[in-house]
Amino acid sequence: MKKVIVAFDGLHFSKGAVNYAIQLAKDSGSVITGVFLHDLYYRYGASATVLEGQPYFDASPLLKLAEEEEVELNKNIQQFEWYCKEFYPHYEVVKDMGIPDYDLVRESRFADVIIVGGEVSFTEEKQKANNQFVKELLKDAECPVIVVPEDPDPIHHITLTYDGSASSVFAIKQFLYLFPAKRYKEFTVVSVAEKEGSMTIPREEAFMNFLKKQVSTVHFEVLPHGNPGEMLANYINTHRTSIVVMGSYGRNVLSRILHKSTSEELLQNLKVPVFITHI
Repeated sequence: MKKVIVAFDGLHFSKGAVNYAIQLAKDSGSVITGVFLHDLYYRYGASATVLEGQPYFDASPLLKLAEEEEVELNKNIQQFEWYCKEFYPHYEVVKDMGIPDYDLVRESRFADVIIVGGEVSFTEEKQKANNQFVKELLKDAECPVIVVPEDPDPIHHITLTYDGSASSVFAIKQFLYLFPAKRYKEFTVVSVAEKEGSMTIPREEAFMNFLKKQVSTVHFEVLPHGNPGEMLANYINTHRTSIVVMGSYGRNVLSRILHKSTSEELLQNLKVPVFITHI
C-alpha cells in the first residue's frame, strides 16, 4: 500500500479519520493524501429577490459566506498538517472545490484506499447528506473505502463477511493484499446460512483452502438463515471486532441500513470501521 486518501468535509475535521490514516500509513510506509472537499453547489443557486417587480441576484450574502468558509477550510487543513507533522510527516494536501462525490471518485483511481469519517456531511440536513454521500462513494469509488467512527480501535480482530459471491471474495482478497495477514492474529469469517437448518457456507472447501493459505488462524461463524442485512448488522454491533470487511454483503447491508432500519443503523451509530469494496 503506497497511497492512503483521508477525505474530509472541508468544514468538519475528523480526528478519528486522520488518526486511522496515520496508523495505516505507518504500518505500510504509505503517503497520506488529505483531500478536503467543499460543496460549491449552493453558491450557484439563485439568491433572488424581487425589486420593483423584477427578480435580481444578490451575490453579497454568498460572497460573505464563501469568505467565512474559506477561513474554516484553511483552519482544518492546518490542523491536518499539524497532525501529520507531529506523528507522520509523509503527506500531501488536495483541496477540491466542486461536487464532493465526483471529486473523491476521481482521486480514488490512483489510490490504494480511502478513509472517510462516519460524520462527513455536506449540507445542513446532516444525516440525509451523509447517507447519500457515503452510498455514492461506495458505489463508484475505484479503490476500497474504509468508513470509520470518531474513535476507532487499532486493527486487531478482523471480521471477514462471506456469502460465496465473487464480490465477497474480491473484498477479502483486497483487504489481505493491503493488510498482510502476518501482521494480525485474529480473523473470523461470518456467513449467513443459505437455508433453514443449514450450518455450511457456500463452496466451503474451496474457500477454506484459499483462506488458509493467507491466514494462519481463522474462526468460522455461521449465522442462522434469515435476512442477511439484519443478521450481519446485529452481529457486527454485538461481537468483538476492530474492522469488518464487506463485499456484496456489505453493499446489501449498507443499502438496507441507510434506509432507516428498524433495528440497526450501522453508519449512523458506527462502532467499528467498515472496509468495503466491489468488483
